Amino acid sequence: MAGMLDQLVGVMKEQSERHTELYGLSLEEKDAIIQNDVETLQNLVNLKNIVISQNSRLEKQRISLVNDIGEVMGDKRKDLSLADVIDILKDQPAEQERLREAGLKLKESVGQLKEINDINKSLLESSLEFVEYSLNALRSTLEPEMPEYPTRIPSAGVADNAGASGTFDTTS
Repeated sequence: MAGMLDQLVGVMKEQSERHTELYGLSLEEKDAIIQNDVETLQNLVNLKNIVISQNSRLEKQRISLVNDIGEVMGDKRKDLSLADVIDILKDQPAEQERLREAGLKLKESVGQLKEINDINKSLLESSLEFVEYSLNALRSTLEPEMPEYPTRIPSAGVADNAGASGTFDTTS
């Protein structure tokens, strides 16, 4: 049991490290967005995908360990949370505290990552709006101007007789 708790704390610490790594990459990504450096941005996205893949593997391990600990402690529920495990360990305050600290650190790293990702999302949306505006402005300058045609073409050499009956006057 103690070995599983050690593994769980280790996995959570490693997840926090991956989140910190993602945070650093996201800061670089923010600069690349601001500088409109597409090549750097693409490289950062590729690096982030690698770290996200690693973190997904760690998350699966964490979930498995939490469920295994619950099962060993007599809780047969699936999808236990960290809070559930901490409650199960009520007779082991030192272990509870270790898990609480690891959970808080993990939660903090996720919060920081969410914050920078929200900033990057906003910057990307602004960039896309600017690109759309620029494309629309460019299109309007490139489209040939359509000549304006009057809605009513006046008849050549015929005076406008508003009161005329519409017949042809042969006397003139």
